[in-house]
Amino acid sequence: MAATSGNAADATESISPYLFLPAENTEDVKVQQSPFIVRSRLVNIDFELLYKLQENLTVEPDEEHQLILNVFEGLEYTLIIQKIERNRSGSYSWYGQLRDIPMSQVVLVINENKVYGNISKTNFSYQIRHISDETHAIYKIDPTKFPPTSEPIIPNMKPKSSSSIDPLKDMMNQVEPHISGTATKVDPHISGSNARNGGDEFVSQNQLLSGYSSFNGSSSTPQTQADDGSLVDVLVVYTAEARAAAGGTTAIRSLIDLATSETNAAYRNSGVSHSIRIVGRQETSFSESGFVCGAGVSTCFSAFLKSAKEGSIPGVHSLRNSTGADLVVMLVKGDNSLCGLGYFMTPVAASFAPFGYSVTQTSCATGNYTFGHEIGHNMSARHDRANDNTDGAPFNYNHGYVDTVNNFKTIMGTGSYARIQHFSNPNVLFGGAPTGVVGGSLQAADNRLTFQNTALTISNFRESIDASTRPLNFSGLYPNSERVLSPYWQSDSGSYSFVAVSHPSLSGMASQIGVTIESIKNDGTLFGSSTSFTVDALAITRLFIVRAGHPSINSGSIPSAHFITGASDFEHGHLGAFSLATSPTTSTGTGVGHGYRDATMLSFWGAIVVEQSNSGFAMEFIGDMHDSAAAPTFSGANPVSGPSAP
Repeated sequence: MAATSGNAADATESISPYLFLPAENTEDVKVQQSPFIVRSRLVNIDFELLYKLQENLTVEPDEEHQLILNVFEGLEYTLIIQKIERNRSGSYSWYGQLRDIPMSQVVLVINENKVYGNISKTNFSYQIRHISDETHAIYKIDPTKFPPTSEPIIPNMKPKSSSSIDPLKDMMNQVEPHISGTATKVDPHISGSNARNGGDEFVSQNQLLSGYSSFNGSSSTPQTQADDGSLVDVLVVYTAEARAAAGGTTAIRSLIDLATSETNAAYRNSGVSHSIRIVGRQETSFSESGFVCGAGVSTCFSAFLKSAKEGSIPGVHSLRNSTGADLVVMLVKGDNSLCGLGYFMTPVAASFAPFGYSVTQTSCATGNYTFGHEIGHNMSARHDRANDNTDGAPFNYNHGYVDTVNNFKTIMGTGSYARIQHFSNPNVLFGGAPTGVVGGSLQAADNRLTFQNTALTISNFRESIDASTRPLNFSGLYPNSERVLSPYWQSDSGSYSFVAVSHPSLSGMASQIGVTIESIKNDGTLFGSSTSFTVDALAITRLFIVRAGHPSINSGSIPSAHFITGASDFEHGHLGAFSLATSPTTSTGTGVGHGYRDATMLSFWGAIVVEQSNSGFAMEFIGDMHDSAAAPTFSGANPVSGPSAP
């Protein structure tokens, strides 16, 4: 067995399974070439191992699950898997950390027997990318070489006034009106530059007053709801060149999932309370070939950005409206002259909505965290003070952070240091060192506080569409033998649905069974988001399908329950419940706790509750262990425990 190096896991004492297998017949397979790729290796993936680990993590969430990342010969790391999330696209994101390597982070996206991932550690990182068929590539990355630094944008801006902006509305959207100062005036039409930005540039915004236009949807727009700032909805569009550079449609869509997962992980690492949600992804007819790019020249990136903002890319504006996207990210192949470019919001105002666009080069989107970096500019986050010492536009603390002693920079930081998966926050440490500077200091740097004061405004650039944009087809995804259906649920301003799921602990059942439940509306889209949980032997788990903001049916009042929430308007449809296990009808063995991880072996019952009269009717469930027949009253069917007064 090969020896490990550095802080890598000791292969002689580890009994964890290996993720990477030798790849054969790869003579014609070409790996990517890039200035930041140090070395590469072709491998196959042990998917049987991954799916087994996914099942084990679902039913044994408190146990430690690990595998060996044998990235190169003689170099192995032990990954401790912390959680797995199902993405709206159908892929899965795995999150974890390398054993004995502080501040390391691993994100893997698994989609249709293809893996896209990043293994991040101080100074060096590794990328996993699907190449063709079963073949994947592992790339060792030098994060200090994302792409060559270029001269930044020097704006030449002449702000104009416009009667179309409601001053009172803008004042209400200013989160900290006591902060004074004027915005740095910039313009997306580049005339020259003189500073180093580490491959990322932004365009500040004051011209929005003359470029503002209404963005209200038409009367045919789907039902929307006001947002509370906890979710920022993002539309991602990409060029044909970007798709080809990423390796195809599946590759770039998985890259989008990986960039989203990395960005949300960075928010969590930094104590940021909001997250981003991808509400649409679409290839555009826009061609990169018509724009001249070159080393140190940002002309093509500014042209891409301007085209997206001004509607020169067919369908992007209408798609933004129809999906309710607060922000739009455009992925391009680029030419390594920059990593990305985005508009910068100052002041914090709803009138910035027409400028909620950014452009990111695909090779920089993950690993270098440019995807989240450019979104950060849209949300008023600035670079570190060595490259941008502006105060009061819109805050005095909205800067990235660079630690020149410990040699790291946060996501909004610039320069040659390694970028860590954190936004600046003086209260969060990285390797014992703070990742920001407290407000009130001349060097204040706190992007966490920045986002706290801009997320509400950004999240209401477009009101969220009250449904998943992903049509569902349970018949095609899950056979009847592996799912439970309920023909009817409803939720509105005066009613909700209650579901209880119990584990009867019958012979042959695993002691823990994972289940996912989705509320499908009559148009085939989701009400709210799906929810997944594990039901233990002899335990009962409760689920409420209820309008958002209910005064008593909420996670604060009922912390042990699960919730699917949506708009208060009348909605109805059917429920689908299916196993989290990849092979639910295959027994895991006969030992204690083993058996079938099959959701159809659980018992479901529930009721539609009419709150005013504290009455309702029982729900019917088809395909579970204890079919509960529908009845006109609670008492006429399977007993329901406390739906109206939980």
